[in-house]
Amino acid sequence: MRIIRLAPEVANKIAAGEVVERPASVVKELVENSIDAGANTISIETLGGGLELVMVTDDGCGMGREDAARAFERHATSKIARAEDLFSIESLGFRGEALPSIASVARVRLVTCERGSGEGTVVVAEGGRVGEPTAIGAPCGTSIAVRDLFFNTPARLKYLRSVSTENRRIIGTVGSLALAHPEIGFSLKVDGRTALVTPQGGSIEEAAAAVLGLEVAREMIPVKSSSHGIFVKGLISLPQHAKGKRRDSQYIFVNGRPVVSTTVWSAIDKAYDKTVPVGIRPPVILSIEIDPSQIDVNVHPAKSEVRFASNSDVFSAVCGALAFVLRSVDAVPDLEPVQPTAGWGQTGAVSRQWRGPGASYGGEPQHLAISSWDRESAFREVRPASGPGVALGLAPARSGLAGAVPEVIGQLDDTYILAQGAEGLVIIDQHVAHERILVDKYREEFAKEKPSVQLLLTPEIAEIGASDVEIVAKHGDVLSRMGYDLDLFGATSVVIRGVPSQSAGVPPAESLMAAIEGIVSAPSGSDPGLLADHIAVSLACRGAVKAGDSLTIAEMKSLVERLFESEDPYRCPHGRPVVVLVPGDALARSFGRK
Repeated sequence: MRIIRLAPEVANKIAAGEVVERPASVVKELVENSIDAGANTISIETLGGGLELVMVTDDGCGMGREDAARAFERHATSKIARAEDLFSIESLGFRGEALPSIASVARVRLVTCERGSGEGTVVVAEGGRVGEPTAIGAPCGTSIAVRDLFFNTPARLKYLRSVSTENRRIIGTVGSLALAHPEIGFSLKVDGRTALVTPQGGSIEEAAAAVLGLEVAREMIPVKSSSHGIFVKGLISLPQHAKGKRRDSQYIFVNGRPVVSTTVWSAIDKAYDKTVPVGIRPPVILSIEIDPSQIDVNVHPAKSEVRFASNSDVFSAVCGALAFVLRSVDAVPDLEPVQPTAGWGQTGAVSRQWRGPGASYGGEPQHLAISSWDRESAFREVRPASGPGVALGLAPARSGLAGAVPEVIGQLDDTYILAQGAEGLVIIDQHVAHERILVDKYREEFAKEKPSVQLLLTPEIAEIGASDVEIVAKHGDVLSRMGYDLDLFGATSVVIRGVPSQSAGVPPAESLMAAIEGIVSAPSGSDPGLLADHIAVSLACRGAVKAGDSLTIAEMKSLVERLFESEDPYRCPHGRPVVVLVPGDALARSFGRK
């Protein structure tokens, strides 16, 4: 075996593969350099998912001519000088790898001007070859334009996602850094569209409104605590506002650095474990300040992971801070019936105003989930005039049921419908049964050229956050075929003019968020039909009658009839059983009759 020394350009590309995973990685590294440079404002512009252009401009301290040229040398940094500095890192960057790694796989133009200098410097690099620095007129600060990312490593391109997906990752990256540093003014343009803006000198509440949307920010309450020498501050959601299942609405920062941490996630889950269902992820924005000597950020080139000297202290500090706030707030809202909200399109829908804690975050009433809707009417809406399954012809070997639709005889624990079938006692889970009905109807509507749309009497503006606006922009055609009538409205909002008729009993913004969650849950690159299936499942789960809802005999009969008109009444969209049969022979044996 012969050992050879790799050529510098090969070594640089290998290193670039660790640091520059995708365009969002370039954005992250350059913006973090701007933050370390003491910038008050940072503007980012991208084209073509960041592959055509990533430009980051700041008003930070800038660099002189020698430093501008040295910045492209590997392991050249202003952040640390000695090995001991690795154990007390206070800056976001420190490896000295970002700029040379980016320059090795792209065409880069750096323009910088040091504060107090009357002349700027420009340096151009391409594929790892760095030109000589030359003089140029420039304002104080630094601007770096990265073009044609991965132009010389085409194999990397096939691992990237669609332009829209890469745009969403970029928006998420900038949004996370904006939440970590609300005092800095951020602006992001994606393909010419303003995707995110935060004010200079702003607060965490203002940053949250820009990134997550005004409605989400209004529903969050502040956290501020200190224990074990660990300072925890930020914003958290009240349990009754927790709906999503995605971790990407939980932002964790350690000494200003966005990180992922199973320790902190576990602490958040523990604080909420008695108040939200399993798997629900309340939106949180947590900034953890800790002695730099008590953490190790030199774990991974992307610097997204940290190790704590004491996981137990961090867990205790975070869980204790959140639990104290959640206990101290009256989590039971004072609900007062008001006039029905125009445009919900559901007979008997009642709007309720939020009068409880957190109301100071916004002047307008917040609409909570509806429970007093006309379920029987909803069931009638999903019943097709005719269709497969009316003549059941069920195979006893498959289902244990034969003959006519089971006759409803009652309800158990407000969760299960009890019915008498030809071969015994039939037990039906009402929630998953209604899910099955709704999914089939959503799929039927998607197949139509003109789906049924429930138009709102008054269009509603939904604050959904910058990242989710990007999803709506990309998948607008699929959402339209599902029955949504939507328009983009700014960087974080969508105007809802209509919703699918089957989701008319769900508040419009909640219906749209369920659809977005369905899109996110779909595999990358899914065709419109598969996306529609995931949207249908998510919408059905949100809109179906719940376990614990008391139903009348008429409602139960309507639901069971609709269920057995389905092509597959025995499994819910998640694969769970809908129907359980207790054979008559088994009952007889249990009572000693056989």
